[in-house]
Amino acid sequence: MNNVQKLMSAGVILAGTVLSQADQDTINGLSDSEVSALISLKGKLWGGDFLQRNCNVASPAPAPGTRVIGIIF
Repeated sequence: MNNVQKLMSAGVILAGTVLSQADQDTINGLSDSEVSALISLKGKLWGGDFLQRNCNVASPAPAPGTRVIGIIF
């Protein structure tokens, strides 16, 4: 299983997302520890509803009353 598949399976990348070959190459170039960190981070932030409370994940435009945050890696 490559990194794109691992991240899709873990829900870090939405299943069915179409990625360019360049994006796939970048993601597949991540180390095992980097992929594990992304999966762990997603689990800790999403599981505690942090992202659900602070991001509008349903659409690209903020919903009324929704705050937009940026996560920079």
